Amino acid sequence: MKGFLIAFILLMFSEAKTQNTFLNNWLNAKIFRQTSVGVMVYDLDKDSVLFSSNAEKNLISASTLKLLSTAAALKELGPEFKFKTELTYTDSIQSGVLSGNLLINGFGDPALGSKYFFDDQYAFLKQWIIEIKKAGITSIQGDVIANDSYLGASPAPYDWLWSDISNYYGSPARGLNVVDNQYSISFLSKEAGTPAEIINISPAIPYLKLNNRVLASEEQKDNAYILGGPLEFNKEVEGTIPANKSNFKVKGAIPDPALFLAFLVYEEMKKNGITIHGTYKSTRETPKAKGKVFYTHYSPTLKEIIVVTNKQSNNLFAEACGAAVKMKLNNSDYQKSIEYIFKNCAFDQALIKDASGLSPTNVVSPKNFVLLLKSMYSDSKLFPFYKESLSVSGKDGTLKNFGSTQKWAGNFLGKSGSMTAVKSYAGYLKTSQGKNIIVVIMANHFSSESAAIKEKSEDLINYIYLNY
Repeated sequence: MKGFLIAFILLMFSEAKTQNTFLNNWLNAKIFRQTSVGVMVYDLDKDSVLFSSNAEKNLISASTLKLLSTAAALKELGPEFKFKTELTYTDSIQSGVLSGNLLINGFGDPALGSKYFFDDQYAFLKQWIIEIKKAGITSIQGDVIANDSYLGASPAPYDWLWSDISNYYGSPARGLNVVDNQYSISFLSKEAGTPAEIINISPAIPYLKLNNRVLASEEQKDNAYILGGPLEFNKEVEGTIPANKSNFKVKGAIPDPALFLAFLVYEEMKKNGITIHGTYKSTRETPKAKGKVFYTHYSPTLKEIIVVTNKQSNNLFAEACGAAVKMKLNNSDYQKSIEYIFKNCAFDQALIKDASGLSPTNVVSPKNFVLLLKSMYSDSKLFPFYKESLSVSGKDGTLKNFGSTQKWAGNFLGKSGSMTAVKSYAGYLKTSQGKNIIVVIMANHFSSESAAIKEKSEDLINYIYLNY
């Protein structure tokens, strides 16, 4: 018996030494010498930390923050929650004539006309016309007004970068959102160094003006940026796109999506024979007259929305989830909302400025991500919905190309995050021995290629997969 104990202790010591040797070699790799790296690996079955380094150090999270935002939304709103949009009118309807205004009241739905849910992104307009006619409206003396006051007048989070907020991934969530708040600019480019020509904008936005300074380049990537505030109609488009392209597309964020929605409804009504004596408008001030609600449009369920949020790393959807949580808790501070929802998780102090991770001032520790993922794993009611929203390594979402050639392809469920000099991974790993492990890897301020950080992260997960 004594000999068995000695042999067991020696085996444990040998395994620990091997583990520490691997981790030390991994952390001391050349590409990490000028990089801030935080790692935590947690055994869910044994409820213990396998190893960690800088686990309590706050690091820029990028889009892995969506893991926190979607979890908070599930906990506070519930998987069956739906956003709503109301059609209302002011004054009265007499003999088919509405003497007041048609109001579209938004409550933060990010999925109205979304390509992620509807093949025909404008199908909702047809239903709305049916409902308007059901209400007995054949003519409007007033205006079509999109009421975008629900989330306040601030156009975007203050910590977002100027170079982000007019590009497709930088559209803030508003009370009214439509067709993913995105439009596409089609360019015709010729030889490198010559101006690229705009040949189409889709959808056509009547009030959008583009000052085009984009050039063709030998570099085969999209280096074009759309610059301007989220409510500014005049945009600067500059940078480069690949040379000799007949239809190269650059996506932007629709300025004032509420106004664009009002325009869409206005045009659809006229097309269907409804006379409008006024015009179309948007407002971020609460209308004095509430109006009479005659139709309520509902979004897909939250459990469906968070699948798009996490798998597609959709910033608009994440921000909408965060806004809904703040409204539910009547709290304008998102960080305080998060702290309230996860008060039993004993999170270390973090700095959370948005729900999507787009702000470079968001900092969260690897330990906090482990506590989050552990909390969701233990929630038997919500975890199935949360798990369904996660990307699968080598298969789909943000992890489609992560571990695709490894034995653990399909066995790591989670989320990646990236921005300039930032790369992170967080999720659940099922090992070769069937163990359930949480892995969080965060790298900041690296000067190497992002692909090299990805490869080193794969190496670490491969070691865990094969040895636990």
